[in-house]
Amino acid sequence: MPIRGGLPPRNSRFVGREELLTRVRGLLGNGPVVLLPSPDHQLGGTGRTQLAVEYAYRHADAYDLVWWIPAEQPAGMRAALAGLAQELGVPEARDLNRTLGAVRDALSRGEPYRDWLVVFENANRPEDIMPYLPSGAGHVLVTSRNPRWTAEVAQAMPVPVFDRADSVDLLRGRSPELSADDADRLADRLGDVPMALDLAAAVREATGWPLADYLDRFESRAADLAFPTPIRVAWGLAAEAMAAGDPADRALLELCTFLASAPISWRLLWAARTLPLDPELAPTVRVERRLRSAMRRISRFGLADLDPAGEQLTVHPLVRGMFGQELTSERHARLLRTVRGMLAAADPGEPDNPAGWYRYAELAPHLIHSDLLGGDGEEVRQLVINCIRYHYARGDFDSSRDLAGAAVARWRDALGETSEQTLLAAFHLANTLRAVGRTADARNLNLQTLRTQREVFGADDEATLATANSVGGDLRMQGHFGQARQLDADNLVRYRRLFGESFPTALRCANNLAADLRLLGDFRGARALDEPTLRHRQAIFVDGHPETLSSRAGLAFDLFGLGDYAGATALLSGGHTVPADHPFALWAGRIAAMAARRRGDPAARAMATANLATTRQKFGDLNVDTLAAAMSLANCARAEGDLDHAHELLERAVTRYHAVLGDEHPFTLAASAGLAGVVRAVGRHAEARTIDAEVLSGLRRSVGADHPFTLSCANGLAADLAAIGEAQQARELAADTLRRSRTVRGADHPDSVACAWNLALADADEAAQQQALDGLVKVYGDGHPIFRSTGAGLRLETDIDLPPL
Repeated sequence: MPIRGGLPPRNSRFVGREELLTRVRGLLGNGPVVLLPSPDHQLGGTGRTQLAVEYAYRHADAYDLVWWIPAEQPAGMRAALAGLAQELGVPEARDLNRTLGAVRDALSRGEPYRDWLVVFENANRPEDIMPYLPSGAGHVLVTSRNPRWTAEVAQAMPVPVFDRADSVDLLRGRSPELSADDADRLADRLGDVPMALDLAAAVREATGWPLADYLDRFESRAADLAFPTPIRVAWGLAAEAMAAGDPADRALLELCTFLASAPISWRLLWAARTLPLDPELAPTVRVERRLRSAMRRISRFGLADLDPAGEQLTVHPLVRGMFGQELTSERHARLLRTVRGMLAAADPGEPDNPAGWYRYAELAPHLIHSDLLGGDGEEVRQLVINCIRYHYARGDFDSSRDLAGAAVARWRDALGETSEQTLLAAFHLANTLRAVGRTADARNLNLQTLRTQREVFGADDEATLATANSVGGDLRMQGHFGQARQLDADNLVRYRRLFGESFPTALRCANNLAADLRLLGDFRGARALDEPTLRHRQAIFVDGHPETLSSRAGLAFDLFGLGDYAGATALLSGGHTVPADHPFALWAGRIAAMAARRRGDPAARAMATANLATTRQKFGDLNVDTLAAAMSLANCARAEGDLDHAHELLERAVTRYHAVLGDEHPFTLAASAGLAGVVRAVGRHAEARTIDAEVLSGLRRSVGADHPFTLSCANGLAADLAAIGEAQQARELAADTLRRSRTVRGADHPDSVACAWNLALADADEAAQQQALDGLVKVYGDGHPIFRSTGAGLRLETDIDLPPL
């Protein structure tokens, strides 16, 4: 049996369609196939979905994997494809787009399954699924109502109405007492339309109406309609008969008019129990037993499909549309308010918590059909905001951005630009823009939002502070570390005054300020913040919480920056239960590899290699964390003498930093300084000097002459100058660098001692050399690889490892 995912239950009453099934099988060998309504039934009802379901079951043994993808809305389709990623063993990336691309590629390669069937149901916009269509030996089957599919995307196959023999078989299968002639007469009146036949069979079975009675009712109702069609008449009879049994059943289905074609669980409908409801509906909705009984009755009349467990109703789009057309404007407005309130009442809250994501996955498809953006209640708009955040937390940045953008546009018109929820949606939109690489747009939107929030709500408002934190992130990404520190320091004072020192958001703000200080090279200041933050998080969070690991990783980088490599290693050696590809786990892994390299641990390079591979898988090649991991691995490769690999890594990192952060960003300059170090190591001193001179000038402008990046670059430039014979200038720069390093980092810092060794070497001062060697032994211990360089009379490099942005 193949592995199955999302496949609807098989229709035990499926009949005929043998020729169509054979054609589908044959066409799939040539590429994707799209099942469309026949030209004379453009709205559907001819059984496209049932044909796809039957094909999947009938030919299941020909496949290793069968996966069903609801594709009516992009967000739901992407969520279903993410589930397929888990089955394929595709690692989850931070950006869902990368995960879905990997799913497509794995299917195309046939890994781990060569023969597969993927069905996209209700894919009504070809452009929505095109990025995810795999090639290879497997098959893609699509159902759609949109006739505008080109042959380059999929082979169109219209699904006509039944042959008369199939119609008769379906009717007699539901009503064995029906003669072949009577079944032929009823099929003729219903036009052999599968949906109409199914509705007629269901209502006759539910009510016991004789055929003559049904046909009389059919003719009477058809006469009342300006444009009678078999489906519309059969639907009207089913709806009328169901309402005669219990008016609450029709009222319940009318609520579903405003929901999507996705399954509707009884729990969602039950959420309406606390709302003002029509008298005929309230008793049914407020008691679970009655509600589930109503769902079963609705299914009996063929007006919706009920899953085998009796948990979920699925209403065909045509049925939803016909119910909607019969509502008065007043009832339409009242039911729409009820549905919006019902969805809001079902909001689980905490959209960042994965435990509640399955609830949001159930709610999110219904936002569009209920026009939740047009709701006039705060709780309704809050559900929209929570769904924006849910998509973001899952890594579906595109869905988050689209929903946030729509909310901002609608609410600016309806509520005004200064509305609290308009501004909150703008805050989340900026987050998604940053996540998809539109950093300048994110920065501008955040600044605009922050100005408005401060004017309207004040600087101490919680939402204002959240936006200010986001602006701090923008400033860090731009390389304006000093401005970020100033803003985050002000935020921290406000958070602590308003909420207390150990409030989780105040701790995040303290974490941000510590990040600013690390980026500025103030590791002592960062440590003074990170140590109490770690203690507070250990006290308030459960063991293994990601934010606790974030604090440990931050504090370990502080210790690394202070030259305490053993302390950094010890802090991270206890292990953790956070997933290995979580951003904080990746930070911790990179810092552990950095500390191992500085300690001379031969395992450092393997650690850094694994860290880069996982980071690249998670974030992609053009992410700042991936580039920082590449720099750390390059440092390991250079330390081991593998200069070709180090050069390859750094050259690529420099190019990508230029593209991602710009030419003048401190990280771009720092990567260039690292590249100069490798160029210097292979003896191209003049080229290294040119790079270092330009980088040093840029770093002095951006982060100042005393920043660790600047000092490292100056140390390298001094070596370049000495190598090309500019001894006096080299000595002056080396002496200045040593003086600054001792002032900023202390005389015993490993990099200060390395600078002292380099100056003593340039001066041929044996006493100073011995003093520097003693200092190196003190910080590294005997037997460290660094002493191979000093023994050979070589200058020492002071590598740059980048803190997380």
